[in-house]
Amino acid sequence: MKAVQLIKDLLKQDTSEQFEFKEVVRIDSIGKTICGFLNNEGGQLLIGITENKEIKGIKDADKWQLNIEKFLIKELVPEAPVTVSIENYGEKQLLLIKVWEGSKQPYIFNGSIYYRRNDRTIQASSKEISELIHKRQETEIHWERQAALGVELEDLDFEEIKKTMDAALSGNKTKDIKKDPIEFLSYYGLFQNGNFTNAAVVLFAKHPSRFIPQVMVRVAFLDQGKIGDVFKDDQILEGNLFKNIEAIQDFFEKHLSFSRKFENNNWKRTDDYVFPMAALREGIMNALVHREYGLVSSTLSIIIYPDKLEITNSGKSPFKQSELKKNHLSMPYNPDIAHIVFLRGYIEKIGRGTLKIIDACKQAGIKSPAWEIREKTVKLTFFSNVKLDTAIEGATKGASEGAIGGAIEGAIEGVTKGVKEKLAVLLSAITANEGNRVPDYKEATGLSDSSMERYIKHLKDGGLIEFKGEAAHTGGYYLTKKMKAQLK
Repeated sequence: MKAVQLIKDLLKQDTSEQFEFKEVVRIDSIGKTICGFLNNEGGQLLIGITENKEIKGIKDADKWQLNIEKFLIKELVPEAPVTVSIENYGEKQLLLIKVWEGSKQPYIFNGSIYYRRNDRTIQASSKEISELIHKRQETEIHWERQAALGVELEDLDFEEIKKTMDAALSGNKTKDIKKDPIEFLSYYGLFQNGNFTNAAVVLFAKHPSRFIPQVMVRVAFLDQGKIGDVFKDDQILEGNLFKNIEAIQDFFEKHLSFSRKFENNNWKRTDDYVFPMAALREGIMNALVHREYGLVSSTLSIIIYPDKLEITNSGKSPFKQSELKKNHLSMPYNPDIAHIVFLRGYIEKIGRGTLKIIDACKQAGIKSPAWEIREKTVKLTFFSNVKLDTAIEGATKGASEGAIGGAIEGAIEGVTKGVKEKLAVLLSAITANEGNRVPDYKEATGLSDSSMERYIKHLKDGGLIEFKGEAAHTGGYYLTKKMKAQLK
């Protein structure tokens, strides 16, 4: 959903238990409101709007966004996932702050516990505090927080844990990253009383299906529709959540790559995958985060048909299909898993997943996706404008032609033709949008984490790109003088 429409939808609402707007940035008032949302059912705070709902805007929105993020992470106890985004409305910039309902209530701000009562933020009464503590005790017995018996230290993938720690630190999403992995897991409730939790296994075990068989994911490419029985590819993924994300992305790259075309002037790709990769990623993340892992019969399948793609997972949606197409607050079924995925950077804006899916499909010119919500499953279907069997057979030379392809041929040796084509896709994205960070180029290219690391290194070693900036979260990638000279 575009920012303008999002703001229009929000302005139709009155102040309530889950929504408030403010005219100016008052940091303490923001802290109290967000604390109240966390202790209730989550909420959204829109800043830059007068009492009469006149759009005033915020000056220096970039600066305030960073300051508010750091302030809330530091002052809210315990730590909670909060997103602060800049929303453009015409020439004005607004700040939108979103939080889920806290999973570790009661939350404290500046030594006090705040609560939302109707449309006001107040200090919680002794009765409300007691109810919050009782609710927290109930959440502690949720499946993801139960001990995973038999899991030892050596069963964990410490490379993925370190990636998560680094991402949380570079993204300013935590106030106190512990350098020791066990301290990190303990801090986020994934290691308790000497045991790793089920959530820790889902997120970080090397072989999670040894302990929780139902975490497996099926990915398949069915060549002849539902009535056919010929699978071009059918796999069972048995990795942890982050390894499965990479494996699913690789599967999409293999089977959904379409004609890669570039404009002659700026080398910007105009056409890449049969389905918009941004929409697929959001759909996959929703399924992985909201999946009901505790069921022995839990399943998650991603099946590509000649004219559509279906993502089906075990779980219950708190929303009707019509509600998913409107602005709504996310209600994660697995808050511990969701928090870690948020720290890793896969969830950038709370509550935007379904809206981003719809918007990405609209921009790609394909039919709006459909959600089918049943008692125990949720299915998301994407519809294609082309037959995949014919489109994929004609997959292309693409970006490896022209100046960019020539630069790669001259600078990078010892890689396959397929890798060179993907390097050309990435280099073209950097050429079109210099100064961005890796997550931005992932969005543009659809490459997985592991592929991005390798390809960025190839381009840097080949002297085609360079990183400029003091830190990973403030700098970006640029073409070298050598590369710019070749493009001329």
